[in-house]
Amino acid sequence: MNITHWSGHPLTEPGIYRGVPLARYHTDWTAEPSISSSGLRTIWSASPAHYWDQSFYNPDREDRPDTEAMILGRAAHHLLLGEADFRREYAIRPTTYPDDKGAEKPWSGNSNWCKAWLAARAAEGLTVVTEAQVEKIKRMAAALATHPMVRAGALNGHIEHSFLWRDHETGVLLRARPDALPIDCLDFGDLKCTADVSDEGIERAIGGFGYHMQAALTRQACRALLGRDLTSFTLICVETTRPHCVRAKTIRPSDMDLADRQIRVALRSFAKGIRTGRWPGPGGEQTDAEYASITPWDERKINDRLALAEQETEAA
Repeated sequence: MNITHWSGHPLTEPGIYRGVPLARYHTDWTAEPSISSSGLRTIWSASPAHYWDQSFYNPDREDRPDTEAMILGRAAHHLLLGEADFRREYAIRPTTYPDDKGAEKPWSGNSNWCKAWLAARAAEGLTVVTEAQVEKIKRMAAALATHPMVRAGALNGHIEHSFLWRDHETGVLLRARPDALPIDCLDFGDLKCTADVSDEGIERAIGGFGYHMQAALTRQACRALLGRDLTSFTLICVETTRPHCVRAKTIRPSDMDLADRQIRVALRSFAKGIRTGRWPGPGGEQTDAEYASITPWDERKINDRLALAEQETEAA
């Protein structure tokens, strides 16, 4: 397996690269437009317009602030996967601040001192986490450490390495960044911080967040860069709330096959958008009105109620 240390310059050369900061991976790491699993999933699940609205390549993009869940997820990945230099990317927010007389008071977002502290961390490019979030991550780590698959090394390997390759049909650069690149096999483990690790909760997450598309794109990366299929792609799911239960769920190959088709459609939409500058919404490039109808569930509910009501009125 050939792994190259990233030079710091945007590139187009296919390969597996280490040392690409996460912020650069999502912005100007490549010398021409490229797309990852998250962008393809947005195009598929929402529309090209939704992707473009927040795309790095859109000069009029809307940069939305990170939610608490997003910050927790990124910090948890950094700490739970053992990635180095946590304090180069994150700052732990103080629990108190000094008032005008030097006395310590509980942290307050309305305090000028607290506002200045946050502004300074933002200027340094650091993401702020709270001590409560760090303590939560520690409890999640303890729960993960008890799972047999984690103990056996399901999340071990080269951490946060970046894959880059060119799609054979569209010529678009594709990128992927698995949590851990296995060293001696191609059994991939991917950490997911989630609210619900029940069977139904994980299945909803796979469909809702398109995790099968993420797995399929990783499989495509292995084929393009290693000349081999991945052996398996397993979600290691840990609850973000107590008791931080852990489940391991492997994506079925048939679901990845389905995702390959979804990726192909989304990738063609991306290539067309880059080529033409047109990024249609959910209706596509329609020129006339469309019919709208109630859902099959609503139709059945109405018909059941009508049947009962009509029977009652006929008997009256």
